[in-house]
Amino acid sequence: MHPAARRLTSAAVALATAVPLATVLTAPVASAGPCSEMFGNFGSLLEHRTGAGMAAGSLGSLGSAGSAGPDGSVGSASRALGSADRSGSLVQQLETGSLGNIISGSLNPVTGSVYGMPPWITGEQGTVPVLRGPTQFLQLVTGPTSPTESINRFGVAGTDLGIMWDNGDAADPQILMAFGDTMGDCTVPGNQWRSNVLFRSSTPAEALGDGITIDSAATGPDGLAKSIVPRSHLPGEVTTIPTAGISVDGVQYLRFMSVAQWGQPGSWTTNYSGLAYSEDNGENWEVVPAMARPITDTVPAGDGAPPVDAAWRGAQMSAFLTAKGYLYEYLTPSGRQGAPVLARVPEADVRDPDDYEYWDGAGWVPDVRDAETVMPGPVSEMSVMWNAHLGKYTAMYSQGFDSVVLRTADRPEGPWSRATSLIDYSMLPGVYGAFMHPWAQGEDLYYLVTTWNAYNVFLVRTKLSEIAVHGFHRASEPAVPATTTEVVRQVPVSELVDGKVPTS
Repeated sequence: MHPAARRLTSAAVALATAVPLATVLTAPVASAGPCSEMFGNFGSLLEHRTGAGMAAGSLGSLGSAGSAGPDGSVGSASRALGSADRSGSLVQQLETGSLGNIISGSLNPVTGSVYGMPPWITGEQGTVPVLRGPTQFLQLVTGPTSPTESINRFGVAGTDLGIMWDNGDAADPQILMAFGDTMGDCTVPGNQWRSNVLFRSSTPAEALGDGITIDSAATGPDGLAKSIVPRSHLPGEVTTIPTAGISVDGVQYLRFMSVAQWGQPGSWTTNYSGLAYSEDNGENWEVVPAMARPITDTVPAGDGAPPVDAAWRGAQMSAFLTAKGYLYEYLTPSGRQGAPVLARVPEADVRDPDDYEYWDGAGWVPDVRDAETVMPGPVSEMSVMWNAHLGKYTAMYSQGFDSVVLRTADRPEGPWSRATSLIDYSMLPGVYGAFMHPWAQGEDLYYLVTTWNAYNVFLVRTKLSEIAVHGFHRASEPAVPATTTEVVRQVPVSELVDGKVPTS
């Protein structure tokens, strides 16, 4: 028996036989902190990780009758999470495995507990890896100990993604950064959970080795970073997550997905992909319903949205690239198992769905049904840009559960090279997202990734001169043998100074 099972068996059996489920879910508790709703939104994902079979697929929906959320849907069962004392809360029961055992009837407290859960679920801060080799984690960008001071300044204690693009303003150049589901200060009563937030940075490329600074955020009346594209609060929509951002003629564009349900790790379902734009540097956004790509009728995408069409199932997540007068859009299904197809539209017609065309392997066609994939799956959470050092278009993405990888091509449509692994998932489980810094055009490739362990975003650097990038070579330079990156140790996030990650 696992040691944890021996320690917890007697307590779990007692709870399972003595405490009715209704009592657990309705017991008096302190006011929930902002992490409660966050946990609820991940309920269905966590259910699969625990193996508990928590109710009908979502911890959040399990307790919707107790409703803590404004829509009484996903997340409401976890109203007890985040309270300052944690007494009588679901956190306490999850830490002992009792909730899983009560629901599933299992006498094994490891099955159905938070065994293997990320530390932030129970209020810890997680760790960051110290890497040896061409790839190194440099800085914690968001969360506790980050130099951004994102908790005090913007109410951001945990978040993910960090999609980066140039705002296109020659007078005030900045990198805009869109993040996903965001937790606030987990010790403060009240709801600071947001579907997405946006930061701005003017750190020049040559200074990224010392870290990235955050100048400002899109904020609400309370001074906290606000949801730039808020969820609808309608039943059937858990959250709205950014998937791509770009500036075209001084206007900011953001693709986002309406998430219907989180599923098993790496799997989720969506209602539609939407497009929003901002004319004030990302502070305020307007959704363009005509540009929605709906695949369900559960959550309306707005007046003027097209009808539900199964053809859009492969186009729920995006990556943007501008080149040759076109906006190119790489389209993938929801989750991490799909492969991308490619769309393009003249930059002047970004908001006109009739002007988009799709690559069919030989030319451009008007119907997405005829599109062919431009690289093999699995591909997810992707960014694409021109890299001056390589003299190639580069695509970086999460390759399922394998790694963060890089491909190169001479044209946006490819052919794309074989994948070069930058971060191996087998040595660093739970890493995802791969969003390149568009100003990093030298041999140092800078990008942002998220670790599930810490549920925060890190700045990472890979020295291109130290790896063998598939599809790239210069005749004047000798071939560079592949160099392996390895994990030296894990450092608690709480021990970082100004967010800097040790290099040895």
